[in-house]
Amino acid sequence: MKNPVVLLASLFILASCQPIMLKLYGIKDPDIENRKTILKKALKYDMDTSNIATVSSNEYLYVLNKRGIPDGAIYDRNGQYIEYRQADTSCNAGLFQFIPNLNLSNKYNQPDSSDLLTTLKKYRDLTGNNLASPDPADFHLLIYWSVWTGKLNKNHVKIWEDLARANKNCKINVIKVNLDIQEYWHEADQAQIIKALSKKK
Repeated sequence: MKNPVVLLASLFILASCQPIMLKLYGIKDPDIENRKTILKKALKYDMDTSNIATVSSNEYLYVLNKRGIPDGAIYDRNGQYIEYRQADTSCNAGLFQFIPNLNLSNKYNQPDSSDLLTTLKKYRDLTGNNLASPDPADFHLLIYWSVWTGKLNKNHVKIWEDLARANKNCKINVIKVNLDIQEYWHEADQAQIIKALSKKK
């Protein structure tokens, strides 16, 4: 893909809380990915290859504009969103402390926003099928990542998932949401999204 929109790189930079040299971290133009290439990249970075979701083509641009890369979202056992950031301008670094401290006795900031089931309707499995209902858990952690944004976002994915697994105070279900352009999308949808991402300002 030629001339990727600056928005894509900006999402990564803002989500990481500091200007990062894109070349150093392997940022490249987005490619069209599929189940094989996504799992291969996940294995390369020693990520757990279970519970990887993708985004449907009709929701892709909306989700990409709403989420940073890497980023996370937390929901309670009832599927209600928990805001872990202290302010709208806070970055995702708070997850490193927030995940290990999750427990059922704490009270959390829960703004009247999205719920888990509504959110999951935007996502698909690696072959484009609707996601099954999530396993019962005390909390649900959605981690957003991609192949094309280099190594840092995948390192964060592994760390955050390991922190969730190590938390003995509660059961945390992790879903890793891949934000790449998917091969299973219709070609017309692929072309439309590639065009939208490649427009010059």
